[in-house]
Amino acid sequence: MSLKLSVVIPVYNAEKYIAEAVNSVLSQEWDGEREIIVVDDGSTDRSCEIASSLGCKVLHQNRLRAANARNTGIKEATGDMIFLLDADDVASKDSLSVLFAPFKADPEVLASFGKVVDFYSPDMPEEEKGKIKIRTAPYGGILPGASLISKSVFDKIGLFDSTLTSGETVDWIVRLRSSGMKTVQIEDTVLNRRIHMTNTGRTDRAAEMKNYAALLRKRMGNQ
Repeated sequence: MSLKLSVVIPVYNAEKYIAEAVNSVLSQEWDGEREIIVVDDGSTDRSCEIASSLGCKVLHQNRLRAANARNTGIKEATGDMIFLLDADDVASKDSLSVLFAPFKADPEVLASFGKVVDFYSPDMPEEEKGKIKIRTAPYGGILPGASLISKSVFDKIGLFDSTLTSGETVDWIVRLRSSGMKTVQIEDTVLNRRIHMTNTGRTDRAAEMKNYAALLRKRMGNQ
C-alpha cells in the first residue's frame, strides 16, 4: 500500500525548535510520496527561513492560532494521509511506520493514535524545571503529533474549531469518536512532547481553561 503523506506543521516563532521537528519527520521511512507543509502563523523570527531551507512548503497567514493554521495546512494538503506535528515537538523514531501499521492490517481503520513522552527542552532554566512535573513514562494522549489520520476523515467530520485558542484537538477527537469511524490506539511511543517556557498551556492558562469549560458545556449539551 503506497499512499502520499502530508505532514502539517503550524509554527509561531519556533526558530529554536523547527529544524528538529522537521528533521524528525525527514528521518522517517515512508513508502510513498511525502510533503511537509509548514504554516507560518505570523512569526517574526527565522522559523520560515529555516523551514524553507529544509525543503518544506511554507504558507503564511496572520496570527490566527494553531487550529486555524492546521486547517490551512490540511486544506492545502494533497496527501492521502495527514500527520500533524507541532513545531516544538519531535516525532519518535519509526513513528510513521508504527502509526501506519494498523491501516495496512485493516482497510477500515481511518485513524491511529500512539503514546507520548514529555521532555524538558534543553534551553529551559533548571529552576523552571523544578516547578513542572513531566510525564516521562509513555501515556495515551490526544496531541496532534501522536496520530496518523486519513484525509477523508476531515472531509467527513470537518476541520478543527478555529474559534478555540486551545482545546481544539479535544473537540475534534470527540467528534471523531462520536462519528463511529474506526480508530486504533497503539502502545508505541510516537511523540516526544517538548516542555519549555512558552508552551501555550503556560502562557495562556486562563484562555485554555475557559475553552475546556466551553467544550464540556458543548459536550453535555449534545448528550
